Amino acid sequence: MITFVFKSFFYNDYTMKNLIFILVSLCINFYTFSQTSFGIKTGLNLSKAKYSDDADEQLIKPYRKLKPGFIAGFVLNKQLNEVLSVQAEVLYSQKGLKFEQKSYNKTSNSMNYIELPISGHYNLTRRKTTALNTYIGAYVAYWINGKSKKDDFTTGEYTVTKVDFNNTDYEYNRTDAGIFAGIVYKVRRTSYFIRYTHSMTGSSQINADALTNRVVSFGINIFFLD
Repeated sequence: MITFVFKSFFYNDYTMKNLIFILVSLCINFYTFSQTSFGIKTGLNLSKAKYSDDADEQLIKPYRKLKPGFIAGFVLNKQLNEVLSVQAEVLYSQKGLKFEQKSYNKTSNSMNYIELPISGHYNLTRRKTTALNTYIGAYVAYWINGKSKKDDFTTGEYTVTKVDFNNTDYEYNRTDAGIFAGIVYKVRRTSYFIRYTHSMTGSSQINADALTNRVVSFGINIFFLD
């Protein structure tokens, strides 16, 4: 399933609506079987987006900071057997880039996505009320909005500019895809997660200052049905 989604995404044989339909259909199929859990996810993203162009990346690298953001959404988990499960999610995820050049300026670029991850979970240890899982997966996402905030220390000017996807001077790539991996510790119906997300596409296919997302996330899942 993941291979099919990635081929669809990278070779443009299907639109983003097709990908959303595929993943939503998969979620519905999960829910029609037993041993399926439904819940909510919330947590914190720590982003360090990289420039796709090596020259731009080397210039900004010494000044880059962790950019905090919010992640939240819904989770479906299908237990396949005692050690394996599959999880599908629909998330709102804030990513982007932050950097600061002392005595010059501080800039924060936010990139907010609707994200659709699918992952396979392997149970490392399991007791009566607790479990420790490791997982790996892939995702597709759609960039819905964002803004750039710049604080110029030399002039004292502070500016906020929203991302304009209709700007003909910049060719945006609003779809994103990548892989992720992490660990989950579950206590009854609450699980605590940490994961690293690695984007494989940039915010533009042709612009030199395109950004590629790198994110560490942590937070909790709370399940209501199982």
